[in-house]
Amino acid sequence: MRRPLKRIAVIAASAVAGLIALIIVAGLPLYVFPPAQTVGTADLIYVIGPPQRYRVAVEREMRAEGVADRSLYSVSLHGGWSAERHPICREEAVDCQHPEPYTTKGEIAFLQQYAAANDIDRTIILTFTPHVARTRYILEKCYDGDATVVAVDQHLDLGQWIYQYAYQSVSFVKAWLTPCADASDL
Repeated sequence: MRRPLKRIAVIAASAVAGLIALIIVAGLPLYVFPPAQTVGTADLIYVIGPPQRYRVAVEREMRAEGVADRSLYSVSLHGGWSAERHPICREEAVDCQHPEPYTTKGEIAFLQQYAAANDIDRTIILTFTPHVARTRYILEKCYDGDATVVAVDQHLDLGQWIYQYAYQSVSFVKAWLTPCADASDL
């Protein structure tokens, strides 16, 4: 009697390990190594997600290199990620705005409105590496303009990578199932 239970447990454990390995391998090109895109020049550099130091550093470097003359940051209304907490928001040629909703779809809808109002033809979007593939998906689905998404590397420990795999996967499903945010409501 014990032999069949042990065999079932070994088969179940092997199946779970195989599924985990499959998820990790399938996620590598999405979350860890998204394909790079040609950057070139643009009218605007748009930093989405919180304006963390890694993204700010890359945006400043790109602006200094002449990739674009102006930048837009997506910031929260209050707290640690708000405009009043970030010196970058007081720099010339930098605009910090709070999109509603404060989600990737809201940020892309805000870009649609902002680009139309400010004569923006081409945008470079900066976000951190695990978020690139989903941002590109939402851009293709919800944005009419020309935009390139650039990965900003940021050190993540194993626990953060596990969280990002789960979070980005669930968010991909949500992006697929829900409509685009309406820029006219912003």
